[in-house]
Amino acid sequence: MKKETLAAVAAILGNGYKCYASESTGEVFAAEDINLEDRKAGNFEEFIPLEGPITFKIMEQYCASVEDFGKQSELMETLMYELPFQNFKRKVYAIGLADEWIAYRIEKIVAILEE
Repeated sequence: MKKETLAAVAAILGNGYKCYASESTGEVFAAEDINLEDRKAGNFEEFIPLEGPITFKIMEQYCASVEDFGKQSELMETLMYELPFQNFKRKVYAIGLADEWIAYRIEKIVAILEE
């Protein structure tokens, strides 16, 4: 599968949604954007969101990669308490690292999909 297709899949999976990729065209659809008849009629590969422990590990790895110690500490703290996924997402936006986090997450998910 092409890198662009995998990146599109990773972007949807990173948001916690199931998606489908056309094996013939490489076009990617979020689950709510394609009906059952189209899925059955076409040649689609199904992708399901990553399991929690895998996503959590990606979040931990991202924290370790943040060079600003203050921001790194804030992110790591979100992983220690209740609702780590929700709190991490809020914090990453609050401290201005959302774009970097999303790019990092997509890169890691693509690597997992290529395995």
